Amino acid sequence: MVAEGTLVGGRYRILTQVGIGGMSTVYLAMDASLNRRWAVKQMRDAGSAERRDVMLRSLTVESEMIARLDHPAIPRIVDLIDDDTGVFVVMDFVEGQTLRTLLEREGPQDEALVVDWGIQLCDVLDYLHRRTPMVVFRDMKPSNVMLTPDGMVKLIDFGIAIEQGETGENRDGIGDGRRLGTPGYGAPEQFEPGGVLDARVDIHALGATLFQLLTGVHPREGIVPVRRIRPELSTGLEYVIAKATSPDPQQRYASCAEFAYALGHCRDGERSRRRTLLRRWRIFAGTAAASVACLALSAGSLLAADHERNSDYTHWMRQAEQASADPVAEQACRRAAEILPGSIEPYRHLIDRYTADGVFSQSEEATYTALLNRHADALRSDRTAWAQLCFDTGRLYWYYYAVEPNDADAEGSRMARIRAAAPWMRDAAETETFEETALAGIYAGIAEFNVRIVPLINEGHDGGRYQPYFGLLQRLVESASAQRSEVIRLEAANLALDALLTYPRKFRADGVPRKDMERLCARAGDVAETTDTTADAHDDARDRALGSVPVVLQAIENAYMDHKADLQ
Repeated sequence: MVAEGTLVGGRYRILTQVGIGGMSTVYLAMDASLNRRWAVKQMRDAGSAERRDVMLRSLTVESEMIARLDHPAIPRIVDLIDDDTGVFVVMDFVEGQTLRTLLEREGPQDEALVVDWGIQLCDVLDYLHRRTPMVVFRDMKPSNVMLTPDGMVKLIDFGIAIEQGETGENRDGIGDGRRLGTPGYGAPEQFEPGGVLDARVDIHALGATLFQLLTGVHPREGIVPVRRIRPELSTGLEYVIAKATSPDPQQRYASCAEFAYALGHCRDGERSRRRTLLRRWRIFAGTAAASVACLALSAGSLLAADHERNSDYTHWMRQAEQASADPVAEQACRRAAEILPGSIEPYRHLIDRYTADGVFSQSEEATYTALLNRHADALRSDRTAWAQLCFDTGRLYWYYYAVEPNDADAEGSRMARIRAAAPWMRDAAETETFEETALAGIYAGIAEFNVRIVPLINEGHDGGRYQPYFGLLQRLVESASAQRSEVIRLEAANLALDALLTYPRKFRADGVPRKDMERLCARAGDVAETTDTTADAHDDARDRALGSVPVVLQAIENAYMDHKADLQ
């Protein structure tokens, strides 16, 4: 026991005790250096020096592993202290209570809440399972999950987590490598010699955890169909829990993303039946004599339904924002869009997610456009919001669309991206109330030029097209110079430089002054040079732009040298 006011490690002043367990006591402490709060966990006396050394090694490995993780549901370990007063672990302070404490105080929990927590936990476990090497948590249970006041969950205590090697064998990552776990939650193979420990171990433990939260029964007493204990629970959820906790790992969900999807859809059957009953009730209500009473009831129901819809929408958008795995986020956005089909927020979230890795893949495009087409009519009801979504979608195609993986034809890939972006930019440019309609018009004009110019050249009808195009390029480069995105800056610079290299004589023939061309070349080079790059591909794009500048200047000079010769 550490007294209040004690300074641990010469830095962390103990404020109060906040929890106690079998292996440790947890205190709230104030960091004297940073003036912020941390949780300080004092480990139980290990006894012998040898056991203390083992404990320290285990804690060190655990803290090093967590330092490599980056997920909002995983609190950080920031310090490890070993002094005369004991062994202390300093970590993020999470305000709230464990799900075990909540269960002991309140008993079995509401189905919707448990499903919500389950989806959140699927996301953090899926994040661990997708790491290289895979991290298997091995100890999912209510006491290892913190619930914050805003309804979010945090996964704590990685003491027996283990890493899986590239060939599938388990190796000592965290913990001591033994077949550890908590009876009732742990999967059967977790306690068998030679058992394979992979994602399905955590899926079983999470299923057992949800079983206990729903029923109040500890899973070591036997996991039975949940509706035997609580008949009011949905049949869909009963099936999901049974599948997740199957003794045979082959019969469980293959991944936590799949588990999350099943949880999110577990009441679909009940919803269908309720819709049928509701239709029947409406038929009856239409023929009932008490029409006034029915109208009043309908108004109240609609208000309640509207409130519930908006609450659910907020919940699913929050799930999308917290999700680390794309399938979980996509599913959350689909659910949100079903609730408020006229909102562009789910689509803008997907755009942010798809651009994060610099590639808008064809599979992502299929998911995105399917959802967009499903709700297009509702989205168009707000013309300004629709224009914003069109503009964002156009830039998604323009800068990030992966036409073909590893396409070596950079120019062909660019043209395909521009063609795909063109209709979205045209739609955005046609909305006068949209604040960026002028910029959308620039994109639309550049796209139209690039799509139509080759046929016009072949027909000999391209004269007079180049001066307006040159003006659009100038405006695009200036707009890009004000952007922070390195992708937007470098693509605009290279597009302008490539155009100057391809059409210097055409620009000259259309009356574009040489100084203007040289000025645009210098401006594009300056935009590229002042772009801070964070990826190898962006380094290549920057180098390409800077290397193009002298070549473009020479092409401009050659265009005007030829012009002088023509005059002679």
